[in-house]
Amino acid sequence: MKRSHNKDEIVQAGLDMIITRGFNGTGIEAILKQANVPKGSFYNFFSSKEEFGLAVIDLFLSEMAALLRPFMEDVSLPPLMRMRKSFEVLITRFEGNNCSKGCLIANLALEMSDQCEVFRKRLDGALQGWIGSLAAVLEEAREDGAVHIDIEPVVLAENIVASFEGALLCAKVKKSVEPLKNFIHLYFEIFLA
Repeated sequence: MKRSHNKDEIVQAGLDMIITRGFNGTGIEAILKQANVPKGSFYNFFSSKEEFGLAVIDLFLSEMAALLRPFMEDVSLPPLMRMRKSFEVLITRFEGNNCSKGCLIANLALEMSDQCEVFRKRLDGALQGWIGSLAAVLEEAREDGAVHIDIEPVVLAENIVASFEGALLCAKVKKSVEPLKNFIHLYFEIFLA
């Protein structure tokens, strides 16, 4: 039972470090030290750092799903309000991290997509999952007459994700949530209003 617990600790420590330092900038020894796990334990759980990195991505996606699910599934709210609230909670989280860390998926996409095909595919799957969930909400809003768009919902959802991640990048550089607040204003008070 302890081994499973240690594996979870290693993955959590890895997530905490990789989101700040990047995948290549985070060494296995530092992760194990952070997790307070003996050095030999890593290869008991993972065959490679790459396999470990995929587990970190899965943990991040699980945490994001748990964070966003209550907003995205709250059918008492109109579809666009659910979507807006999901972005607002991400912004609040980012602001709570002193405008640092950002999105692990975007961070790793910039760092690893050209280096590792397995990572690229997992990251693409993560983005496509997010885009798909937003597209479903946009389709619901279109069917309800809340939004009049001639663009396919999946195309618009992809643009929304790209715009959010770009605003997040700018917010990290500026150390300010201003670009993210502009994103909310533009999409939810102008473009989709």
